[in-house]
Amino acid sequence: MELTYINELGESLTFRQRKPYFLQSIDGTGAVKHIISTFKAPNQDGGVFVSGSLDMRNIVIEGRIIADSIDKAYELRKDLLNLFNPKAKGRLIFKGLSIPCIVEEAPVFKADSHKTPAFFISLLSTSPYFETVDELKKLLAGWHPNFEFELEIPIEEGIEMGYREESLIIAVENVGSVPCGATFEFIAQGIVEDPMIIDVVTGKFIKLNRIMQEGEIVTVSTHFANKKVLSSLAGGTNAFSSLDEDSEFLQLDVGTNLLRYDAKVNLNNLEVNVYFRPQYLGV
Repeated sequence: MELTYINELGESLTFRQRKPYFLQSIDGTGAVKHIISTFKAPNQDGGVFVSGSLDMRNIVIEGRIIADSIDKAYELRKDLLNLFNPKAKGRLIFKGLSIPCIVEEAPVFKADSHKTPAFFISLLSTSPYFETVDELKKLLAGWHPNFEFELEIPIEEGIEMGYREESLIIAVENVGSVPCGATFEFIAQGIVEDPMIIDVVTGKFIKLNRIMQEGEIVTVSTHFANKKVLSSLAGGTNAFSSLDEDSEFLQLDVGTNLLRYDAKVNLNNLEVNVYFRPQYLGV
C-alpha cells in the first residue's frame, strides 16, 4: 500500500510501509455521504424526494516516522510539516487515481516515542470524486500520424506522413462513474469562421462566434466552478465574449458521447481536441 501527496509548489512525498514515513492506514477513500433533500406536506405519509448531492470527502492518513536518531526524527517531522502546509492546496494520488485536497489539519504528532513518533493528517476534498492522474485526449478533427522516414529533412524536424480524420462524428468514451467536464480545444490551421462542437444525442452545442486566425488556439473549459474561454492570441486573452449565447458547457455523460464538429467557413482548417479526466466515486 502506498500513496503520494503533491502540494501546489510541486513538492511531493510517497508514503509506503517502510521507513522513514511508515504508512499505517488511510481512511475516507471509499463511499461518501449522500445528502438528501425531501419535502413533506401536512398529513402526507412519507415524503417527496427533492434532490440529492454528495458531501465533501475527508481523508485521514495515519503513520509513523521511523528514524535512527532523535535529531533525524525531528528533521523528518519538520519536512512533513512543511510539505502539508495548510496554506497550500495539494493533490493525493492513491491506487492510480488522484483527488484535489486541502490540509484540514496539519500533521499531528503523538509523543509516544521520540525516535518513532506516530502522526495523523486530515485532508479535505471539496470534490468527492477521484479522477485519472493524466488527462485523456480524444482527437475529433485533425491529422493522425501514420509513418515517417528515418532521414530527417530539415534536420531535427523531418516530414511525417499522416491522414485527416474524415468522420464528422466521433465517439468519446467516458469510463468514469459520473458525468464530467472537459476542455475543448479549437485549433485553426488557417482561417476558420464560427467553429462549433455538437452533442449529436442531446443537440446541445458549443459555438464560437469568431473568425479564428491561422495558428490561433481557443480552449473552452466546462469544468464545474472553472468555466472559461481563452484564446492564445496576444499571449493569452479572455475570449468569453466569443461564446454564442445559446451555447452550453457540455458535460461528457457516462458511456459513449457522440460529438460532431463543424464550422461556417473552412471546416478543413479546423482541428479539435477534447481533454478530460473520468471521475470515480471512490477507490
